[in-house]
Amino acid sequence: MTADVAAWLVKARLADRYRRFRSPHPVHVLRWLRNGMLLSLAAAALLYLWVVMQAGGDITAAQRTQQAVMDLNNASIAVTAAESELNYTFSHEDVTLVGTGSAFVNQITTVNKFLTLAAEDNAAGAEGKSEIQLVENQLTSYLQQSETAVSDNSNGPLLSKAGQSYADSAAGDLTSAIGMLSDAEKAALSGQRATWALRPEKFSWALLGPVVGMLALFVGTVNLLARHFRRTVSPLLWGALAITTLTMATVEAFNATDAQSLAATPWAGSPVTIAAVLLLLLTAAVLAARAYQPRLAEYWFEPS
Repeated sequence: MTADVAAWLVKARLADRYRRFRSPHPVHVLRWLRNGMLLSLAAAALLYLWVVMQAGGDITAAQRTQQAVMDLNNASIAVTAAESELNYTFSHEDVTLVGTGSAFVNQITTVNKFLTLAAEDNAAGAEGKSEIQLVENQLTSYLQQSETAVSDNSNGPLLSKAGQSYADSAAGDLTSAIGMLSDAEKAALSGQRATWALRPEKFSWALLGPVVGMLALFVGTVNLLARHFRRTVSPLLWGALAITTLTMATVEAFNATDAQSLAATPWAGSPVTIAAVLLLLLTAAVLAARAYQPRLAEYWFEPS
């Protein structure tokens, strides 16, 4: 008998909960709306931090790759300068005394410096490593051909001209290899700039999604207050919605600008912006909670 009574009480309790869920008291719905607003604001803060942290990492990676492309361009310029210096030495100097010349050596040192920097910032993966190896081989070949041209100079003008021609050809191969490596790095850079955190059409959904949720809850609140409480929505709730909308829209614009320019100091993820955004969202949460409080305070007891 006791078990039957207990089972009946459980069923009655579940039936009551189901009835209250199917036909909730307006105060319960109002609490759900308030909690939904606060959860939307918490989601806005978390999504904002997620987006700016991801965007910050992606921008840093893209900056390194962009620098690698610039280093390769400088290396190519230095190769052209080295070729000019070598030809000048053959035309105006006694190569048996000066060799390839100090100016040529300085330009080759510059080429090595920029190639080393580019290799450190390689973002093209295995393809980039393969291209870097090719560039290094071509640079070695160019140096060998330049030294051979110097040694051939003492064997007569014909061999000297042939040696210079081979050196010029090796310089062209080196420049071509650097160009191929640069193309690989540019392709990697395009991929880095296409990540979701740097594309407005994708990260905007994450930043503005909570605002859409708040707007839906706001409309529900307006309807509930008008139908069941004969009240209008509090100006505080308008303020919470306005603050959140303006804050997230501003952050979206900041992040779009940062992504476009690969800013060295991103606005969206700066400590000042983070502090301001979190403070504004906290203010919006306080306003939202206070907006619902007067109506909820009228029903401090648990409605049946």
